[in-house]
Amino acid sequence: MRKISIANQKGGCGKTTTSINLSACLASKGRKVLLIDLDPQGHSTIGLNIDTNELEKTVYDALCDSEIETTTLDDVVIPIAEDFYFVPASINLSALEQELSGVPNREIKLKEAIKKLYRSYDYILIDCPPSLGLLTFNSLMASTEIFIPIDMGFFSLQGTGRLMEIIELVRKKTDHEIKVKAIATMYDKRTRISNEILNHLRDHFRELMFNAVINSNVKLKEAVSFGETIVEYDRKSQGFKDYLELTAEVIEDESLFGVIPFKEQEKSSFKPNMIEKQFVYHAPQAKSIKIVGNFNHWVPTAELWMDRNEDGTWSKVIQLEPGEYQYRYIVDDRWTENKKRILK
Repeated sequence: MRKISIANQKGGCGKTTTSINLSACLASKGRKVLLIDLDPQGHSTIGLNIDTNELEKTVYDALCDSEIETTTLDDVVIPIAEDFYFVPASINLSALEQELSGVPNREIKLKEAIKKLYRSYDYILIDCPPSLGLLTFNSLMASTEIFIPIDMGFFSLQGTGRLMEIIELVRKKTDHEIKVKAIATMYDKRTRISNEILNHLRDHFRELMFNAVINSNVKLKEAVSFGETIVEYDRKSQGFKDYLELTAEVIEDESLFGVIPFKEQEKSSFKPNMIEKQFVYHAPQAKSIKIVGNFNHWVPTAELWMDRNEDGTWSKVIQLEPGEYQYRYIVDDRWTENKKRILK
């Protein structure tokens, strides 16, 4: 699993736009993705048209210490699209640093929360706040990679230097290795300043910079205003093409991290004497559905989480030997009635 922070303490550099659209493009390529909004301003949450006033819990509840109730990241995950899942944030996240003051291991709260995730993902992306405080430090400690979106403005160069200093400090103080890669955003080929800064970045980062460039594109702004990803909003736009090109480079690096996507693992493990059985459950309001049965000793493993479809149904394809099986669904952690099915 690749854990990637999308970080830059400078605001307005395309950090949230990159977090949302890179996640969506990876999911469109069959990767199971979890995007975590770690910004108290909740820009990713807003950009995905999620109203936190309608939510009982957010990422804040999964990170704060509560003597009353334990909340995990799984409890606040929201399905966005096929293979795309999301953990929202709200303004109460801004109080976390003060609440965790003096708490042991407060710098690895997110890392520990990710370890406890029930469902497995190919990618976890973290949209960091535009600051270098406790939240960003938590994200860096939880990640093995950091992508730095850099817009084509003069002040972006100075801000990047400070972030690189923090990353090096993390390496020295904790022995935690983080691989860095920069992304050029908001590029306008018509302006001299954009071309000068892009050339400067390529000279500075060299192989630590993606070849893909995210051009200034009105469709990207429109998509956010409608609460949609560019994948949903306009696949003919330059913005979609740019993020698709970036996604191809990210996927190309999977072999460097020893990542084999779950869907490819499923294909490679297929046995000729097995049959594929599709389970379908209709529950439009459900937040999560798992399937268990005597074929897996009634243990709700991560591989048997069902995927939400646009029509409100949940589905999962499982390889089984022909025969008779009992199974049950777990809807929002509540068990349904027993079922029996004969497979032929």
